[in-house]
Amino acid sequence: MVSWSTIQSLLIFLGPLLLPRALGYYRSIRSRPAAQIRPLPKKTSYALTVLFISGLIAFLSTLPVFAPANIFRQTESRLQTSGGVLMTRLRALRPTNEFDEKLRSVFDAGGLDARLLYARFGPNILANCPFAKPGDADAARTYLLYATPTLLAPHLLHLLALGVATSRVCSGVEGSRWRTVAAIAGMVLGIVEFYFIANYDDRYNARSTRLSEIDFVFWKMQVWRGLAIAAMDGLLGWVIWLQATGRAFLTPAPTSERLLDCARTLEMVLGKARGLGMVRNGAMRDPEQRRKVDAYWAKEGEVMRDVFEEPEVLEAQRNALKRLDVTRVGREAEGYIDSVLLGSFQAARSSPPAVQ
Repeated sequence: MVSWSTIQSLLIFLGPLLLPRALGYYRSIRSRPAAQIRPLPKKTSYALTVLFISGLIAFLSTLPVFAPANIFRQTESRLQTSGGVLMTRLRALRPTNEFDEKLRSVFDAGGLDARLLYARFGPNILANCPFAKPGDADAARTYLLYATPTLLAPHLLHLLALGVATSRVCSGVEGSRWRTVAAIAGMVLGIVEFYFIANYDDRYNARSTRLSEIDFVFWKMQVWRGLAIAAMDGLLGWVIWLQATGRAFLTPAPTSERLLDCARTLEMVLGKARGLGMVRNGAMRDPEQRRKVDAYWAKEGEVMRDVFEEPEVLEAQRNALKRLDVTRVGREAEGYIDSVLLGSFQAARSSPPAVQ
């Protein structure tokens, strides 16, 4: 395990590098204009709900009611306590069952090795593993292989929840950008737990003489696992929320997505233009409708001419022209025309030649 002195050395070495960056990033978030903040998309709210449920289940799994009973803590016994005394103390607390008697037979046959495996892998693995017995040469490795599905099952379910929460269907573009990071972090949690259990040193428990000195790894790992998964889900949900609402992690969309958005916008404009053209063609082909349109525009011209001939309007026009910078307006108009012509010229050059 990593010692506290190593952690202190890393903090002393990396602190001066990471702390200014963290403070600068925090100030950039606080000073971000409010115009960039947008409401949370509906799809992203589904992803946050999945992460909340996953984190809540992981947090609730740390409660003692969901963990198997630890008979050594129940009876306040040391690991060296014999099986008969252990069962006698347990009967004074509650009626024993077949599973308790099976554990007693394993303890009597395996001695201290069986008790060390009990603290490391839990009661179910020790009592139900049919491939090894405590005291065998490779008993710890065999019990580890038998316990591997049980160790990895919570992390596989967690990866499934992360996959659903970061899918494009459930979370949209904002959550899908964190899919790779979330998958790697979920796998790291499982690998770290498996590595810790596989390389745990039982000699400390073997030398323990009091109950308070015993390290019941199986029960501690259940708490650490639940808290780690809940913390990871909460952090991932917070990051997705920051990006989805425009508060942080603003990255430009890929070129393919921007082209797709432009194509959709152009398609909508084209549809509206076609609809407007159909309405106009229908109005122009009907003599009565065409007469009404001509009469409307004739009347509109008369009304606007009368409006512009009023003294108040003429005075307002003269005042507006006095404040108007004709040179700047001319430059803006020339720039707009040049940009339109340049875009049309580039589009014409990039389009493939027509087949003769």
